[in-house]
Amino acid sequence: VLGTLVVVMLPAAVAGPKPPAGPGLLPDLRTVVPAHLQIVNQQQRDYLRFSNGIANTGAGPLALRPETVGLVTNGIQEIRDADNAVVEEFLASTYEFHPAHNHWHLGDVALFEVRQGSPTGPVVGDNSKKVTFCLLDWYRLDGNSNTASREFWDCETGYQGILPGWVDQYHHSLEGQRLDLTTAPNGADLYLVSTSNFARKFRESDYTNNTEWVRFQLSQDSNGNRKVTVTGNSPCETDAMCGIGVPNR
Repeated sequence: VLGTLVVVMLPAAVAGPKPPAGPGLLPDLRTVVPAHLQIVNQQQRDYLRFSNGIANTGAGPLALRPETVGLVTNGIQEIRDADNAVVEEFLASTYEFHPAHNHWHLGDVALFEVRQGSPTGPVVGDNSKKVTFCLLDWYRLDGNSNTASREFWDCETGYQGILPGWVDQYHHSLEGQRLDLTTAPNGADLYLVSTSNFARKFRESDYTNNTEWVRFQLSQDSNGNRKVTVTGNSPCETDAMCGIGVPNR
């Protein structure tokens, strides 16, 4: 007797529910101790020039995408999880076209100040300057080497931001990296104080570690030329955060 072949039709596989997004990972924006301080005389004014870096030592990226509404381009901060999925977003800043750099910057990124006597002493002259930045992955915080793994690299269009373990640095020769010290006294203890995310517009895990400073004095030679001598800086846990060995692009 021949057996009967019984064919059982199984139901088509049904996709399960999408796994829930993980918790959002926040960046931690911190100033690298400013480096490459120098005095430049221009049109009979003495300007302090310096390099400034903003590091991300947090668990998640600082990721900002442009969103144009009318004539304004907003900077929308994305909070991502460990799988790089966006779990939250909100308006953090606005994009501003910087004519001297010929690309787009984000507002409320950093505050530069020169103070006398201590890092919290009185501001010298009008040396309290809010600075816009184009935020990019410029160099690795440890190792100082660019790699293909960086995500944020274009100031012209699209996203700006800083990945964990990366630094965005502005060279001392760039527009905006200067403060006028023409009337600042010689021989006094002066402090260049740099604060990232000073207005707390960008969400991050810790707002208490955003400020670093460099102590310096001014002097003058027999020809009337002034120079800057660095005499100290704020404490930092690594050479990289102290600005030691940072690239001078």
